Amino acid sequence: MKKILVFVLLLAGLNAGAQSFESTFVQTKTLQLTGKKIVSEGTITYTEPANLAMIYSKPEGDYFIVDGPYLYVNTENNKTVRVQRNAILYGIQGKYEEIAEEMGADCTVTDVKGGKHVVIKVRKPALKGYTGMELDYNPKGRITRMVLEEAGGISTEYLVK
Repeated sequence: MKKILVFVLLLAGLNAGAQSFESTFVQTKTLQLTGKKIVSEGTITYTEPANLAMIYSKPEGDYFIVDGPYLYVNTENNKTVRVQRNAILYGIQGKYEEIAEEMGADCTVTDVKGGKHVVIKVRKPALKGYTGMELDYNPKGRITRMVLEEAGGISTEYLVK
């Protein structure tokens, strides 16, 4: 989240009269608890009015791209975003054991009317991210309901008809 905020602020500053450009950048993230610094670097390209590409050479393969109203982020090296991505995709695919494993969670499956009701609860919830999920599948194995529970008590329900 902090990384996204920095990029949004950078983009806002660029939009305040900046012209299109391409350059290299160095990003330093400092972990508050340990003081450890994580240094990344790459190439930044900005094209007016709302196109930004940050292509990382360290770590290689990471990227952050703003293409007008669209945002593209590589989820491979960003655990929080990767877990969110996988939770939704695996939930739809019926791979709830894989969700539980990745989230460090317990998984309970109950047969209901020929389908399944799945409850996933994270054993040690973090301050942000998902703390649990509920998934319902019809007798054919197709998802019909997904509830994503977040830290802070936020709950989002999706009903699939």
